[in-house]
Amino acid sequence: MDQPNQRKIRTAGAQIGEHSAQLEGLRNELRQLERLYSGGIYLRQTTENELRQIWGWINRPGIRNHLYAERVSFETFLADWHSWVANAEMHALAIEIRTTRLLIGFMLLQYDADTVTVKFVIIRPDYRARGYGTDTLIETVRYAFEELGAEHVTLQVSPDNGPALICFENAGFQYLSYTDITQQTYMMGIERNEWAGEETVEEQDITPQLSAPLKLFFESEE
Repeated sequence: MDQPNQRKIRTAGAQIGEHSAQLEGLRNELRQLERLYSGGIYLRQTTENELRQIWGWINRPGIRNHLYAERVSFETFLADWHSWVANAEMHALAIEIRTTRLLIGFMLLQYDADTVTVKFVIIRPDYRARGYGTDTLIETVRYAFEELGAEHVTLQVSPDNGPALICFENAGFQYLSYTDITQQTYMMGIERNEWAGEETVEEQDITPQLSAPLKLFFESEE
């Protein structure tokens, strides 16, 4: 039996890698076109018949600790949903693609006084890393200011949640503070006048209320 030609094997391997990269590039372009013609994100109240699907997304490893400390039963999640619906401050919202009405996520907001706090947001697994998270946060900010009448939108995020940090930054959220008393957490937010384009953060000439660890973090990135 003839020995394999190692040069041909290496050449074939390189060609496979090149074609794989081209295919992934085409997939990314297709996803961008899909978002472009999707009509954007639509937020609405969740319905009970959607909860089992949402519960499945929430209980995936690495996700549930953002809402629950450990895996929860569907009955527990259902009871929590009923309590959120009964509470005027809480908004348990379905995330849909506007044109197709496809359910792609779930979020929980709390509106207290003049501030909307993003308590939890999840995008279904097959729609992550496609820009829908950023689109959702942009629509959330509009929803908070235009439909709820809020003056501020805030959220907390772990420093090691890189995809979420990028998503929040792309949606216009600014770093407000950092804490590591119980766990490392960034507080991020956006003001109505920033969102409306009335006044930028630089124009306000406000010194960021950052603790020393976060200041050092930013200085090390320069």
